[in-house]
Amino acid sequence: MTQEKYSTNKLKKKLQMNSFKNLYLFILLSTLNNIYSQNRTADNQIHINVSDKMTTHLIFDETIDYVDIGANEFSTDKLKNVLKIKCTDLKNWNVQDKTNLTVITKGGNYYSIWITYQINPKIKTYIYNFKGAIKLKSFDLLKNEKIATKHCDNLNYKNSNIFKKCSSYKMKYMINGIFYEKDKIIFRLKIKNDSKIIFSTDSIRFLLTTKKKFNPFKSLKKLNALQYIEKNASFICNGTKNILGNSNHTILFGFDRFVPTKNEVLEIRIAENNSGGRRGKIVLDIKDFLFKN
Repeated sequence: MTQEKYSTNKLKKKLQMNSFKNLYLFILLSTLNNIYSQNRTADNQIHINVSDKMTTHLIFDETIDYVDIGANEFSTDKLKNVLKIKCTDLKNWNVQDKTNLTVITKGGNYYSIWITYQINPKIKTYIYNFKGAIKLKSFDLLKNEKIATKHCDNLNYKNSNIFKKCSSYKMKYMINGIFYEKDKIIFRLKIKNDSKIIFSTDSIRFLLTTKKKFNPFKSLKKLNALQYIEKNASFICNGTKNILGNSNHTILFGFDRFVPTKNEVLEIRIAENNSGGRRGKIVLDIKDFLFKN
């Protein structure tokens, strides 16, 4: 009887130990699965196909704050919560390759997307909600990007208060807004491409320079040398490299506030990349800066 009781107790302990091991194993597997799922969310990126013949649109639940695409052969353009993507340089793109697109929305939702080329993608519009995003707990863009987001939404559609332009080779370059916001000055530049050829910007430069003076009574050696001071934007809104044929694009450039002197002008120079020779230059003087905002 005693031996039987001992065997029963031993069996109970064994079963308890097995139950504990099973519970421990279950918790361990659940934890590992949870960690794997989180990693998989970051690594197993969304995959979309993009064409050079058609435009692909991505629609998000929130306003887009930040966009970055890994290859220059693809162009993006955003308006509030809609992102437009197109392959704009198929000649230099290997169709077997892929690149990545990163999107962060206003609420700190992070999307990582693989981009591959397909001449005729079946899906041309993608809708993303919070479930497909990684939530950035400590979401905090750079200070300048915060300033850009704060100012650009309103200023992009604000009425024009200045109009300075230049035109050449079916390209039009226009400054149609100068705005003052606390310690910032913001220039609104519109580039219009009336040709069928993509305009790929090499650089957009803001140069503060002395006015050119010509005095026929002075020798060339005695003429005052021109001085150039390049102003670097502290933030840029709606920046893009490529302006498609028969389209236009507006970019805002924000600087720490400055005003040229009566002997200076601000030259805004827009240059096409090495594949083309189209150029534009807009000149602003002190009178263009001093107006009621």
